[in-house]
Amino acid sequence: MVTILDKKSKPTKVSLMARKVIDDDDDDDFLDEEEDDDDDGIPEIRSEIDSDETKPKTLTRKEAIDILQTTRDFSKLDFRKANLAKLDFSNCNFETSNLSYVNFKDSNLEGCNFTNASLWNANLEGANLTRANLEDADLDYTKLRGAILYRANVRRATLPTDLIPREEILRSINEGTKVNR
Repeated sequence: MVTILDKKSKPTKVSLMARKVIDDDDDDDFLDEEEDDDDDGIPEIRSEIDSDETKPKTLTRKEAIDILQTTRDFSKLDFRKANLAKLDFSNCNFETSNLSYVNFKDSNLEGCNFTNASLWNANLEGANLTRANLEDADLDYTKLRGAILYRANVRRATLPTDLIPREEILRSINEGTKVNR
C-alpha cells in the first residue's frame, strides 16, 4: 500500500499490483518525492501510475491465442471474464491464474495444469478436462454440464457440489462420462 498525498485532497491509499517488469536503470519509476512547498511538515508523494494501471489487466482472447502459438504458459495471468470458448488449450499451464467467469465452453483442456487456479463461476460446459490437474483449484459455482473429467486430479479442489452432486463428478473422473447437470 502506498499513501498518496495531494494538496487539494485527503490522503488516499492505493494498492500497487505486482507486475512482470524488466527495468535496467536505477531510478524509481513509480514514486517521486517532491519538495515540501506548503510548510506543513509532510513530504508529498505523487504517483506516476495512471489509475487504469493500478487495476489488474485482464487478458483478451487474442492475447490468449498469441500465447497458445508460442509458450502455452498461462501461469499467474489474469483472464477474468475472457471468452476462450472452443479453443484447444491441451497441455497448457494455468497454475495460479485467475480464470474467474472465464468461458471455456467446448474447449479442449486435456492435460492442463490448473493447480491453485481460480475457476470460480467459470463456464466449463462441454469442456474436455481429461487428465487435467485441478489440485487446490477453486471450482466453486463452475458450470460443468457436459464436461469430461476423466482421470482428472481434483485433490483438495473446491468443487461445485451445491450445483452438481459429488457422486456425478466422481463418476466422470472414474468412468469418463459427461457431467449431466
